[in-house]
Amino acid sequence: MLLSFPHHVHGASIHGAAIKVALLSPDDSKFWQMVAGFSEAVADDLGIELTVHTDHKRNRFSYRTLLASVLARDDKPDYVIFMAKEMVTGNMLQMAGQAGVKVLTFNTDIPESESDALGDPRVTMPHWIGHVAPDNRLAGKQLADFLLAAAKSLSRDATKERWGAIALSGTHDSSAAKDRDLGLEDALADNTLQLYQLVYANWNEQEAADKTRRLIKRYSNPDIVWSTSDGMALGAIEALEKGGLTPGVDVVVGGIDWEPRALEAIHEGKLSVSLGRHFMGGGLTLLLLHDYHNGYDFAGSPDNSLRYQFEIASRENLTQIKKVLKPENWRTVDFRRLSPVYNPAIRNNRLSANQLMDQFISQLVVARDAPE
Repeated sequence: MLLSFPHHVHGASIHGAAIKVALLSPDDSKFWQMVAGFSEAVADDLGIELTVHTDHKRNRFSYRTLLASVLARDDKPDYVIFMAKEMVTGNMLQMAGQAGVKVLTFNTDIPESESDALGDPRVTMPHWIGHVAPDNRLAGKQLADFLLAAAKSLSRDATKERWGAIALSGTHDSSAAKDRDLGLEDALADNTLQLYQLVYANWNEQEAADKTRRLIKRYSNPDIVWSTSDGMALGAIEALEKGGLTPGVDVVVGGIDWEPRALEAIHEGKLSVSLGRHFMGGGLTLLLLHDYHNGYDFAGSPDNSLRYQFEIASRENLTQIKKVLKPENWRTVDFRRLSPVYNPAIRNNRLSANQLMDQFISQLVVARDAPE
């Protein structure tokens, strides 16, 4: 549902000096470029001085080193936003605390290996003020359920009782990949879905293509290819086509991320589904941080876990999703409308993280297209 907000908002500078925030991007992939771009649009509206730092080496140790370099600067940020990674999250939180910088973690759940020791934000580490993440486990199950239904609808065999799947996961040190894999396991409770094999393709499109090529030979052309990312799903599509199969006809393929190329593949009928909207997670985190900084603490919101769900993109809603993904349109929405700092009307009706993401989508869908 689209909420109506007053238009009489004023410049962000009325609330004092700009908040300085550093966002640590774990890689330079298309997805993380989208995260950075959307975050910058939200930051501009809220008067936040945002700097995005990218880890081009793409591993947990280089990510920790990136944080150290940010914290060592004379002009340290007021806040830092980073993704939780295996075996280094606790250490990174400690580093920020020692530097006197507040932290919001986002995008993935706290790794299970550290969650018990760390506890919840603000309990043992007061400077760790919150955590904002999508429900990756639910996404893994939703993806599997959608693909199973799609495979059943394509089946020409009325007596068929089980549909075979191969799965492409990310990396061993990714809690997002692990949680999505658990969602796939949840979907296996429906005995009509049979998992032949899950392999790690390291979020890499070419590696996914190579491994898919071997898997379709090993398992005689599966019905479903389930992938934890769109990039790997596109690699699988390449392998299927080279193997003489028609994606969307002989086998259904699905991924996660709402990558623009993936949406084109949905339009072409090659990709059946992509789950997404988490590219807006950085913008959501900035909005919550901005409100916290100005005295409207998100900890009192209806959704204290600060969790939100993915949305499905398929051929049925592709036009709307493409509009949401256009960077030109991000600048046409005034994100201050979603902040109680600027809108007294919503101060007594705080929105959960999931509802705020719904509002991002709603505002962008009805926005007038900006000229390209």
